[in-house]
Amino acid sequence: MALRFSTDLKNWVVNDGIVKKMAGTMGTGGTASITIYTGTQPTNADAAPAGDNSTALAIITGIGWGGSNGTRGATCGTVAFGTSIGYTVNAIETGTAGWARMVTVGTGYTGSAATFRIDGAVGVGGQDFVIDAVAITSGGAVTILTCPISV
Repeated sequence: MALRFSTDLKNWVVNDGIVKKMAGTMGTGGTASITIYTGTQPTNADAAPAGDNSTALAIITGIGWGGSNGTRGATCGTVAFGTSIGYTVNAIETGTAGWARMVTVGTGYTGSAATFRIDGAVGVGGQDFVIDAVAITSGGAVTILTCPISV
């Protein structure tokens, strides 16, 4: 038999776990950052970027989730930016986006348990982190359009 979670449990994990711990707030102005890297993502979110996957192309800060009506945009165990929310920053390097990492330091935690990370594929559609273009030029604008995370 398959392991299944109730909708209420999935929503609690997303709202009280992911949103509160990763973003800290509803809407924009959260506490998480997303770094877009070249290459392939490491084998797990605890591994440091290395080799061909270590060039940071853009770092977007102040990440938070929210919907157009002030909700967090979390339903049925999935959280995503609200439809009108996107984050834009100028790139720091030139390259092709391959993966991204969302990071925050959890409040009330210390040591290695304080750094929360979510890694995922990055691209223009159907990816964990959806951006406006994978070809990134230093100094050019990079926009992360959405970041749907499901449980």
